[in-house]
Amino acid sequence: MTVIKPSHFIVVPTAMWGHLRPLLHLSLNLITLHPNLHLTLLVTPSILPRVEHELKSTSFAHIYTKSPPGPGTSSPNPDLHHITPQEQIQEDKAIADKLQIITCISPEFNLPKEWSAETMAQEGMDYAQTVPKFIKALVSKEHRLAEVENKYDDIPPNFLIYDTFLPFIPEVMRGVMSELQKPMLPLIGFVPSNAAATWHTFAEEETGGHFRLASRLIEEDIANGMDTAEAHVKHAFGTYGKVKTIPGLPPKFDYEWWPNLATVPMPPQAFMGIIPSAKAAKDPAVHGLVCPTTAEIEPEAVEALEKEMGYRIYMAGPQFPESAWAGEHPEPKAKNEDDEKVFAFLDKMKKKHGINSVIYVSMGSLFFPATRPELIRYILKSLKDNGFPFVYAYASQMAPIPEDLQKELDDNEDSCAVKFAPQWDVVNHEATGYFLSHCGSNSTAEAILAELPMVSMPFAADQGEFTSLLSEIYKVSIDLKQVKTFRTPEFNKLYDGTIVVGTEEAIKAELKQTWDTLRGPEGEAMRERMKALKATIKKSWADGRSKKDMLALGTCFE
Repeated sequence: MTVIKPSHFIVVPTAMWGHLRPLLHLSLNLITLHPNLHLTLLVTPSILPRVEHELKSTSFAHIYTKSPPGPGTSSPNPDLHHITPQEQIQEDKAIADKLQIITCISPEFNLPKEWSAETMAQEGMDYAQTVPKFIKALVSKEHRLAEVENKYDDIPPNFLIYDTFLPFIPEVMRGVMSELQKPMLPLIGFVPSNAAATWHTFAEEETGGHFRLASRLIEEDIANGMDTAEAHVKHAFGTYGKVKTIPGLPPKFDYEWWPNLATVPMPPQAFMGIIPSAKAAKDPAVHGLVCPTTAEIEPEAVEALEKEMGYRIYMAGPQFPESAWAGEHPEPKAKNEDDEKVFAFLDKMKKKHGINSVIYVSMGSLFFPATRPELIRYILKSLKDNGFPFVYAYASQMAPIPEDLQKELDDNEDSCAVKFAPQWDVVNHEATGYFLSHCGSNSTAEAILAELPMVSMPFAADQGEFTSLLSEIYKVSIDLKQVKTFRTPEFNKLYDGTIVVGTEEAIKAELKQTWDTLRGPEGEAMRERMKALKATIKKSWADGRSKKDMLALGTCFE
């Protein structure tokens, strides 16, 4: 009789919700798929409430029941025709019993009453200094921490998944394991992005990788006397008017890949923290990368990324609970006044205008054109003037809505503006027909599963690559061009020949054309193409590359 030993992995995330949420979902899906696998999640105090809130959502009700997973998902070995007693013990556990969350913070850190950019930065520094102690306690019983209960004290960690924007982790792990005189744990980097953007970020300079180029230019300028912070601001997402071709996507000028970065003020510390991630991703201790996107929709980029990195790329697919893939949408429950306002509005719009009548507008929890807030005003007023019902969520801390605009929206019965919207419930409401988004990885995945045609307004990071994939390859999104605001003003010509005029008149003309397109035959054609794209992604999750890589990831240490 084969005995399957319990296994255990550690997850080290960042406190950025757009990164942590898909990593949390990935981790939960892994312990659902692999009955013997246990998870320890090391979080900061600022993000803990959001994690706990997410785990209480109706989408994760299944993790608290003791019924085994459905056929085809219970065992990592699809050829196993019987379940051993050891496996049955694991099957009988609730998935939540295989999860522990540990808050990593030093006793010296004073929790603030309210979180700000400054206190978040302080917390991040404390986390970086404290997390080695917690990892050591998980790896070695001799280094237990009195203030931490380790539920899996008898199950030593087998591997560790870390967010690649924490580039210090490989070196930290090398130091911890060397001190303990234990063999190095396999490290798997997590990149909440697609293969094209990951290649663009981590490739060598000679083949087109941006972070490697930026790193060299930063080092040269510092050597020539430039201030470190100034050098990072200059080069972190520097553009030079050169053509940049990313595998699987049409060529563009380099500045087109970060088309609204100039509207988002970013502190130098943000750049200084992430630029080293390209070098760290090729650390010998890193055995692979996980991308929560689908290989079948960008095969050329996946092949290029695998060749570039020289190790396994786990294209795990978008990370959702099984209920989401099954198309189950429980009746949404309002958790606050914003939720109540949104649900009531959508119900009203369905009765008044019918299904697929509302456009949802959201730039995520971080991005907003802070130096050109009029862009959002143009968009919302254009929707109002063209009789297009909309929900606007302004979650970013940079996005306070002007009082006069708020009043104008409140006076318009076909508009609804809230600080936070329950996005998954909004995109799956029958009244919602379209999504205007920055095209971050989470919003893009949710739009695809909800089969919503998109309007793209990318800022930076991987949003340009997602937008190109959606608008130029699969033609399920319309990319807004006249709103683009590049760091160098003289860069105003796109590779396709479009001149970015950027005036209010030009922007509003493009917006009206966009709304007309969405509500015409092409809008319905976009919806049908989005359904086909979803089918490809869903098939990969069920029995394609995504499923194979999820199975392999859970046993990557063997």
